[in-house]
Amino acid sequence: MSAADDTDAIVLEESDLDNYWQESTRPLQVLVFLLPLVLFYELGSLIWQDELASMGLAARRLLSTLFELFGVVGMHLPAIALVTVLVSWQVIERRPWKIRASGLLLMAAESCIWAMPLLVLAAMTGLLGGVGGEFAEMPAGARATIAVGAGVYEELVFRFVLIALAHGLLVDICGVRKQLGNVLSVGFSALVFAAYHRSGGGGGVNVEVVIFYFASGVFLGTLFLGRGLGIAAGAHAVYDLLVMVALPMMSSGK
Repeated sequence: MSAADDTDAIVLEESDLDNYWQESTRPLQVLVFLLPLVLFYELGSLIWQDELASMGLAARRLLSTLFELFGVVGMHLPAIALVTVLVSWQVIERRPWKIRASGLLLMAAESCIWAMPLLVLAAMTGLLGGVGGEFAEMPAGARATIAVGAGVYEELVFRFVLIALAHGLLVDICGVRKQLGNVLSVGFSALVFAAYHRSGGGGGVNVEVVIFYFASGVFLGTLFLGRGLGIAAGAHAVYDLLVMVALPMMSSGK
């Protein structure tokens, strides 16, 4: 192979990477990537209805409550809302309705990679063995349902919605510089995320839990700004599946 051929190959690889980097943040690609997770959660919430009744996903209930305030009630409306937002976004941007299958596989692989820092963070704060302990007595299928639902709906609420609202208020209304607005928005969403997960059992506040969820909120918020909703939700779901399903099964030998 000539030097010119080598140069062409390098340029092609860089072009493919640039294309993936952009495509993976576009609404249609994100929608198709997240749709299996949404369907898994919706189906699991029906199958494991009794097990999840007392431990329903709070982020999802928050969305349902918002619908109820406006007079709209429905079990699957949060999922419908997610799909509607992404489809509307796709229509507004007027992008081609094309999906790259290889891009979806790369998004799954990237999500697994970005889940690793969360595992390290959990280990550093001493929570790796205890995260998800409150669900220990639940069937693996129910735990997997909660893990996937948390990945999708918590990212939708705490990153997609909360960061967008905070950023709009700070930058568009208050005139804060965009970069500072990003930092403040991520910090605010991380504080709310930590407050949401603050309990360490018995209704008290667990300092290690607060530190972990604030730090993971900053990490996921930064990941959301840099890589979009799909990768942030994917990384969150992979992490939750590891700590709530895979690691407990490995430790129990099942």
